[in-house]
Amino acid sequence: MENLLSGISKANGALLETDDLHNSLQTVVSALGSSTAVDRCYIFTNRMVDGDLQLFYTQEWCKEGVEVQLGNPVLSNVSYDMFPGLYNQLSTGKTIYGLVREAENQFFREVMESQGIFTYLFVPIFQKDEFWGWMGYDNCTDERKWEKTEVDALTAVAHNIGLRLGRERAEAEHALSIERFDMSVKASQQGLWEWDIEHDRLSFSAIFMEMIGYEHYEFEHTYENWKNRMHPDDYAVVLPLLQAYLNKETDTYTTEFRLLHKKGHYVWIRGSGVAKWNAEGKPVYMVGSHLNINELKYQQETLELQRNDFNKLLNSLGEVVFRLNSSNTLTFLNLYWEDISGYLPAESLSQSIESFFVPEDVAEVRENLVNLKSGKQLTASFEVRLQPKHGHWRWVNVIMKENGSPQDEEYFISGSIIDIHDKKLAQEKENELAELKASFVSVASHQFRTPLTVIFTNIELIEIMVKSLEGSLLYKIAKSTEQIKNEISRMTELMNNILLVGRYDARQIKFNQSVVSISPLIHSVVNTYFSHRADGRAIQIQETPSHRKVVIDELLFTHVLTNLISNAFNYSEGSRDPELHISYTENNLEICVKDYGIGIPPDELEKVFKSFYRASNTISYRGSGLGLVVAKQFMELHNGSIRLESEINVGTKAIFTLPLVKEDATG
Repeated sequence: MENLLSGISKANGALLETDDLHNSLQTVVSALGSSTAVDRCYIFTNRMVDGDLQLFYTQEWCKEGVEVQLGNPVLSNVSYDMFPGLYNQLSTGKTIYGLVREAENQFFREVMESQGIFTYLFVPIFQKDEFWGWMGYDNCTDERKWEKTEVDALTAVAHNIGLRLGRERAEAEHALSIERFDMSVKASQQGLWEWDIEHDRLSFSAIFMEMIGYEHYEFEHTYENWKNRMHPDDYAVVLPLLQAYLNKETDTYTTEFRLLHKKGHYVWIRGSGVAKWNAEGKPVYMVGSHLNINELKYQQETLELQRNDFNKLLNSLGEVVFRLNSSNTLTFLNLYWEDISGYLPAESLSQSIESFFVPEDVAEVRENLVNLKSGKQLTASFEVRLQPKHGHWRWVNVIMKENGSPQDEEYFISGSIIDIHDKKLAQEKENELAELKASFVSVASHQFRTPLTVIFTNIELIEIMVKSLEGSLLYKIAKSTEQIKNEISRMTELMNNILLVGRYDARQIKFNQSVVSISPLIHSVVNTYFSHRADGRAIQIQETPSHRKVVIDELLFTHVLTNLISNAFNYSEGSRDPELHISYTENNLEICVKDYGIGIPPDELEKVFKSFYRASNTISYRGSGLGLVVAKQFMELHNGSIRLESEINVGTKAIFTLPLVKEDATG
């Protein structure tokens, strides 16, 4: 027993003094093996392998002459399943010992006998509450019977091993925590500091030194030096905050200030810290961190400048910019709101937008808001009357757009209010004048038509009455009557065009759209109006076959087409046949009426689209100067366009385009 106690003492000393755990455990095994007079002492360690708990033979001491088993593959990576009942007993803290020949597990018995073992003792080792492994004692020369006092003593050593393992784990975890803390500090680029307030000793970390350009040895680590490097403008903020915290007047210490860099410029710092107070409430110790926020400050300043520029731009607009929440309440207004309404933005916020319009128009405002929120329309634009704080209502154009879904917390409606009062009144006046103009043109046209009709009828009577005459007198009369009839036709055409222009200006043109295939319509117009000319010429049609269609008013389109074809014939007398080309692009239909006539001077190509303007080389040709004006107006009604290309004495191209109906819209 005396030898055992000596071995236990050596083992405990190794557990306490040896730094390396493996060496410490090997010393324990050697000390206990020799002091217990066994033939072999060893340790099995538990390890998880692919989710299963396995046994590994890790330490061993053998009496001289006993075969070494350390490194035997049979004893490592062994499952507890091979030894039924072993795990259940050891894991509950039970010590197991006995004779090998009496062991019930055949595999266990065979393994032990293969090593020449007669008796065994297994003592479990726990690291805190975790079953870490166990220590074994084997006799290979006799069948030893273990005394209870021996077993209890060896169990105590196993407990001490568990304590050392716990210390090892705690130290490893502590080291890991320190490593992770250091890594976190380095990653966050925070400079740490410690302040021994009682002895006025201040210590800064290397990262803090880097922030202000110093090496550790170059910087005086005192509170006064830190304070003196602070920007003078920051004293009034930082120092009272620090003192208030140390006096326990505030719960936290966090602030921003500037520190002087070694190179002479200032660095923005965000500082924070926590203090420790003694029993009398006097601060004795404080630790904290400094973070370089120069880049953040630069970004904040840039953002502030951008915000100021944006606000200036927003408030310099000649229109109101507003924002509504899901309850239609105003949450933002720019300064122009005061100019148009007389209300300050501040007194209008949190008010419903509906309350600023005349009662008769509130329903329209509300309807547009409902349609916007229900998804019936993506944007809303409508004209209503705004009721200012003082004075008469004004016409405004309200434009709104939804942002997000009404169910979202960040949902809002953005919009603008544009003052269109003067424009609206001017438009109404213009419409009134246009209606008067159209009415006058209609009446005047009618007044002209009546005498022209009478004249034309009488001319036809004269022609009938003079048929019995012969010779030069009949010829002279026939020539005069024909001239009079031509002038009546020209005057009638002029009146028709003037009437069309007047109706267009007054927005009284009837526009009946339908989807049509253009080729059959063009052929019909040509056959009806241009198939039997006296000079024998005919329009030559060239087209690219296509099933694509257009949306047009057939009557207005026919008017445009006949006008352009008539011009092609009239201004190319004696020349070859005019041509009509039909072609298609991806989105448009293009029709080109081409003649080989007198052409149009280059500087007059745009002027001929003005009312009553006629090209300088057409004085001897019949015309009103309104045909192209009407054609351009009618093409614009169709969202189309018309242009001219011409060369003097070579010919003219009148090219007009119309948008094609999308393929899926025509089926």
